Amino acid sequence: MKNFDEVSFFCNEAINLIDLNEHEAAMKSIKNNIDILKMPDDIALAYLNCGFLNDYLGDYNSAIEDFSKSIHFEAQLETINQRSKDISYSARSNSRYKIGNYKGAIDDKRKARKIRLLEIDKFPKLKNIKIEYKNILLGTFLEIDLEPKYNLLIKASKIEKSKYDLISDYKRVISNKKIEEVINKLEHLSEAKYQIGDYKGSIKAIRRAEKYY
Repeated sequence: MKNFDEVSFFCNEAINLIDLNEHEAAMKSIKNNIDILKMPDDIALAYLNCGFLNDYLGDYNSAIEDFSKSIHFEAQLETINQRSKDISYSARSNSRYKIGNYKGAIDDKRKARKIRLLEIDKFPKLKNIKIEYKNILLGTFLEIDLEPKYNLLIKASKIEKSKYDLISDYKRVISNKKIEEVINKLEHLSEAKYQIGDYKGSIKAIRRAEKYY
């Protein structure tokens, strides 16, 4: 079994490869080292990183498989101090959306929200020290000392944004109260569409709501 320094080394190696725009090589480096990991948390995180990288590469089916493995190992843990379990479900939702599996996408997104609310209710002290999907979506992370494996998560999960985004422009000229109203309206719309079986409309409403975060 390799020690902590060796685990840190392969994480830093993957980070360097991502910085060089070698995303496939980074993903392969992680997978080549998964067998040295013993803790379900670390194994789950490794697959989570691979899922983000495969999604970036456009291999959505492989991304879904990786996110599913992450979910499997996370299920063995009551809680994870450093990150929310909502990340793996929301990430898989996005990959499923991209292949047209709208039912799977909205079910994952609903599960992610339920998980995050349960975490906050059960472990309120951890609310503000976890990395959650919202951090990934916005590209914002708390100023805390992170282990290399979490620096890798930040790199691997970076979401590319459109250079011109009408919603981003709109957010700049409306109040926080108005933004909250828009989000609530879209979330209610998503629920209404889900109840009538319009899964495509439901997931689209949620994805649009997330743009206002």
